[in-house]
Amino acid sequence: MFCIMLQWMCLSSSFGQDRTGLYLSALNKEKVWSPQTRTNVNIADRNHPVVLVLLSPDCPMCISYTQLLKKIRTKYDQEVELIGIIPGHTYQDSVVLKFVNKYELNFPVYVDKKLRISRYLKAELTPECFLFDQKGMLVYSGAIDNWLTDLGKKRLQADQHYLLDALAQTHAGLPLLSSYVKPQGCLLNEY
Repeated sequence: MFCIMLQWMCLSSSFGQDRTGLYLSALNKEKVWSPQTRTNVNIADRNHPVVLVLLSPDCPMCISYTQLLKKIRTKYDQEVELIGIIPGHTYQDSVVLKFVNKYELNFPVYVDKKLRISRYLKAELTPECFLFDQKGMLVYSGAIDNWLTDLGKKRLQADQHYLLDALAQTHAGLPLLSSYVKPQGCLLNEY
C-alpha cells in the first residue's frame, strides 16, 4: 500500500520527460521475468506495433483500467501486442499471478525486476502506456484516457481516448495528433 501513500506526491511532481527517439529494439538485450512461465523473456523482438503498459497490482488506478485494457487487447488482437510490465522486484510471483488471474487479464504480464525497461522509457507512474509502431519507434506515451481526473476521482466515462486514438492513427498510417499526455497514477515502486 506504499503506492497509495505516495499518490499525493504525483500531483506536485514534474512529469513528461522528453521521450523522442526511443526504440523498442534498444531493449533487445534486456529481459523481463515471466511469473507465468518462470523464465526470462525478451520483449523487443517484435515486427508489429506494441503497447507496453506499466502496472502495479496494488495501484487502485491500475485495477480500474484492467477491463479497458482487456477490451483493447481483444479489439487489436491480430494487429497490436499488448504487454503488461510490473516495475521493480517488490511483488512476488504469487502476487503477480493473483493479479493476472483475479482480473482475468488476456495479455502477458512481465516483471521488470531491475527497472531497466522502466528507466529506459523514463516511466514514472502506473498505469502508464507506451505505444511503439511497427518499426519499433515510440509514437505515444502517457495516459490511457482521461477517465481519471484526479487521485481517487473519475469521470462517469472518458471522453478523450488517448491510447485508442493513437492506435487508430498508427494503424491507419496517420500522424498522431498527440505523442504524450500526462498520466495520473501511482509512483513506480523503485525497490
